[in-house]
Amino acid sequence: MVDFLSNILFLEGIFFIILFFYSLLKQNNRFAVIFSIMCLSTAVYVIGYGFEIRSHNIEQVKFFLKMEYFGLSFLIAFGMIFSYKFHFNKNPSLKLKIAFIFVPMLTLFVNSTNEYHHLFYSNLSTIKYKEFVIVNIEKGPWYFVNIVYSYMVLLFGINVFYCSWRFSEYKLKTGAFWLFFGSIWPAVVNIPYIAGFSPLKIDITPFGFGMLAISYSIAIFCYDLLELKEIISSFTFSHISEGIIVVDDKNRLIDFNSAAQIIFNSLDMRQIGVEFSYFWNNKKIIKEEKNRFQIEIEKDNKKTYYEFRTTALKEKKKILGYVYFIQDITNTKKMIQELNNMANYDALTQIYNRRRLMEEAEKELLRAKTDGSYISVLIIDIDHFKNVNDQYGHLAGDEVIKMVTKTCKDNLRITDVIGRYGGEEFIIILPNTDKENATDIAEYIREYIRNLKIECNEEKISVTVSIGAVCAIINNNTINIEKMIREADKGLYYAKNHGRNQICACEL
Repeated sequence: MVDFLSNILFLEGIFFIILFFYSLLKQNNRFAVIFSIMCLSTAVYVIGYGFEIRSHNIEQVKFFLKMEYFGLSFLIAFGMIFSYKFHFNKNPSLKLKIAFIFVPMLTLFVNSTNEYHHLFYSNLSTIKYKEFVIVNIEKGPWYFVNIVYSYMVLLFGINVFYCSWRFSEYKLKTGAFWLFFGSIWPAVVNIPYIAGFSPLKIDITPFGFGMLAISYSIAIFCYDLLELKEIISSFTFSHISEGIIVVDDKNRLIDFNSAAQIIFNSLDMRQIGVEFSYFWNNKKIIKEEKNRFQIEIEKDNKKTYYEFRTTALKEKKKILGYVYFIQDITNTKKMIQELNNMANYDALTQIYNRRRLMEEAEKELLRAKTDGSYISVLIIDIDHFKNVNDQYGHLAGDEVIKMVTKTCKDNLRITDVIGRYGGEEFIIILPNTDKENATDIAEYIREYIRNLKIECNEEKISVTVSIGAVCAIINNNTINIEKMIREADKGLYYAKNHGRNQICACEL
């Protein structure tokens, strides 16, 4: 009986040694080194226990117990690192690695020096029963520390493999299932031993590694465990921050990740195989011919912008389907909009700055030349603005500029163009407006501002404006926007030099 049980353990150990060498051949796989150490550690552990149950005296038992923990301690430490790397798809930091191996390495030290302190085993004795040498172990305090930590590592690994299996929709023919199935057996067979129900006090935990060996062999040779293509691709697919949607060549939904489901709440696994646009109500995505395009989606009364990148899935030049990579670019859009505002708008008044004003003026001039229509230009200047700053302060001056701007904007048409030309100077472009109408608009603005009471710091400030106006029909190439502004500027200075708070208009 002893020979039979120990031979089973030796066969397990040999198998794990084979896995150790096999995994060393997979050096291009980033999990291979960790997995190979785990296999070698398991082999040392089960072979050590095989020799333990063949022992004839207490000294042999003590020697092989130490041998077992040389394997078991490394197995626990690197098992935790393997599970972490498998779950998070990255190496743990140096601090985490130290934290993971601290308890196992301390356990190895405590077990190896137990005769000096008895922290791991408070007492070891043997009883002869037929061909068995039964080891009677009285457990010390550190033994239970090691048990608690080992179960934490084991449960973490079981949870990691279970999650991976769940991502494969609980399919049995996957490497993820066999990893999960194999990982539960050491815990299942260890519980009776810890509870004291094991026959003849034999630790049946190493025999649980037999099921682990079978499961690993299926995962390796049937489902390419050491390649980890299916599991890692599934894990990465599910956890990548970009939304991913896969459709076949008939635009039927094939797969999507959790990020895509967050973007499109209507996505559901029950819709796999359904034509894409049926449940999305948006055929624009399917019909889009560009490889990169943007779509605006309204969610919770907020506009969100997404960029789509499309890649065709091909096999021997035949298109099998398409992959849509979706990225939220709302913040980028907002940033671009803010930069555009900074480039085109005056920060204080939020009307066109001088550069953008001149661009829009050129467009309107070209349109007037094409249509043969009137165009008018107004230059507005706040009278005695320096006195406002000196008397009330620059903040009050800013408030005056903003209120004058608002007054002008509120009394213009949607087709009119207004911009800040200088410190307290503004230009208004009035398309399809002759001299008489331009003068009426200017007079209305002037009068409105004269009656305006601008409140700032409990002060009521009154200002007036002077306005120069020019009108023209653009029927020749001698009239350009610079010339019109010069003529309007002449009218402005005439108004200022003749008493201010008035309008001076001319026609080219």
